[in-house]
Amino acid sequence: MRYQLTLRFETPFSVGIGNEALFHTTTQRVIPGATLRGALAALWWRRFDSADDFAALFDDDLLVTQAVPEGAVLRTTSEVTCKYRATTECGEVVYDRALSVASGDAPDAGVCPRCGGPLTAKPGWTDLPDPVRRGRVELEANETAKEGRLYSRDYIGKGTRYIAEIETSADLSWLHDATVRIGQGRSQDRGRALATVAPLEEKPLTWHDRPVAIHLTSPAIITNEWGAPSLDLEDVERELQRVSGDNLTLCPHPEWVRSELVTGWHGRSNLPKVPDWAFAPGVSFVVDGLTADGWRQLRRCGIGWRRIDGYGQLALTGWEPTNRPPFEVTEQWWDQESAELRKHKSWGEYKSLLRMACINLSDTSEVSEEKTWRNFDLVLAKAPPQFHDKLREILALEPRQLRQLAELLRSGSKKKSRNKRRK
Repeated sequence: MRYQLTLRFETPFSVGIGNEALFHTTTQRVIPGATLRGALAALWWRRFDSADDFAALFDDDLLVTQAVPEGAVLRTTSEVTCKYRATTECGEVVYDRALSVASGDAPDAGVCPRCGGPLTAKPGWTDLPDPVRRGRVELEANETAKEGRLYSRDYIGKGTRYIAEIETSADLSWLHDATVRIGQGRSQDRGRALATVAPLEEKPLTWHDRPVAIHLTSPAIITNEWGAPSLDLEDVERELQRVSGDNLTLCPHPEWVRSELVTGWHGRSNLPKVPDWAFAPGVSFVVDGLTADGWRQLRRCGIGWRRIDGYGQLALTGWEPTNRPPFEVTEQWWDQESAELRKHKSWGEYKSLLRMACINLSDTSEVSEEKTWRNFDLVLAKAPPQFHDKLREILALEPRQLRQLAELLRSGSKKKSRNKRRK
């Protein structure tokens, strides 16, 4: 039976990326299934003590998926949107090529039907929570700061809710309303989350005898005939056939393939895990010959290695003709988004450059990648490194939003100069 696991974090948490110890550690914003599975195993041992029962559950009868922030959206590799969004209506168009290939209808999707501009793919998770950076120093024996030993780490703030799924035939009453501890700093009460479990009802499935579009919702480690990680679509086809039991055919579209390196740290042994190349979340496939029973098997089990850790999870790609309309860049929004930027002493050094970059990038009469990077570089050259990600996010706004922001920055400068004259 499949369950939905909801985690409400009562303290900030950090799940490190990679398997190296560095001076700065970034955090996963989507919690890997292996990390969540380890946290559940630690919780189980705090309540029970039977090694046989543990092996029967965690080795054979507990599939744990990754935990995704509530409200996050996964964009597939076959999905395209207007690249520059010159008009408000551009943000309302989302076109998924995999759906058109599956239906046999492949209209010209080379340009935006609203403004005539180019289309671009931006696969991956969106609307993820922004991390907060915290620093610490290593101390000498006399409790003074050690030279060259400054460390920092990213954390996701408390109050965030994460959703995962669990597949098992066992009783999960031990998990309901339990306190789960995830990530680094558990002894300092970081990563404390309240768990709730609810059964998931299987939705009625209307199935048609025609090609279907599916996509990965978590990394998939596919192997070749020698057991090595592979990014070959022929190996994907063999794995889909093996798990589903159907004699299906994969329609090859290598342009939709994206890869990532799956790494990690084994907390029990305190050793790095072997890195593996994997298909990234959002990679799309079009398959012909998949039956309803075959799809249920794929949905329940996943594909590839480490499926019990939530790798290789799949979902049907559904029609999504509209996207959320672009938001308005208001003074209230800007005050909230730029609070950390404006507090820092360097703000005055690049504020005017940021405004000019907004003006230049909002001009869609001359659009080029060189122009985009030129404006980015001018701002980032003056801004402190810890603000680079936030500034890239700001400068990636739509042209209309950039014009609104440029006006806010200009009016803010005018208010400041008037206040100085009054004094």
